[in-house]
Amino acid sequence: MFKFFFVAALVPAMAMAAVNFRACPNGAPTPATLTVNNCAGDECVLVAGQAVNARASGIVSPVGSASATAHIVVRIAGLDVGFEMPPELTDACTAGLVGGCPIVAGSAFDYVLIDDSLDVPARDIPVEIEVGLTGDGGAALACVRFDARIQ
Repeated sequence: MFKFFFVAALVPAMAMAAVNFRACPNGAPTPATLTVNNCAGDECVLVAGQAVNARASGIVSPVGSASATAHIVVRIAGLDVGFEMPPELTDACTAGLVGGCPIVAGSAFDYVLIDDSLDVPARDIPVEIEVGLTGDGGAALACVRFDARIQ
């Protein structure tokens, strides 16, 4: 899996289109660009059981951190559906942060999320997906929200 992750992290962002996203209410930094599979625009169509490849580029955190924990929240009509990130992806230092940890305050970094098989109970319903990174002491390092439909 980590070989796949490393190779996918090297795929140029130009191969994927940008997804419209919004900031999270916690005020965490957002990336300069977000790409998710071949999605573009306001709603990303994802296919259940297939891989999700997302890249948040140009995140600049005002705080440094020796650690980074990733989380995903999937919501339908504002309610959390209980999606759980695969345990091997929660340590963003080893599975996600390009170049690993530490995160240096004021320096841009990229985060890549590759989930080999999207397994969400909601099908063909608009959802909101939130992906965030938390650092030392619970510091909000990055967070984005975007709209999707999972088929």
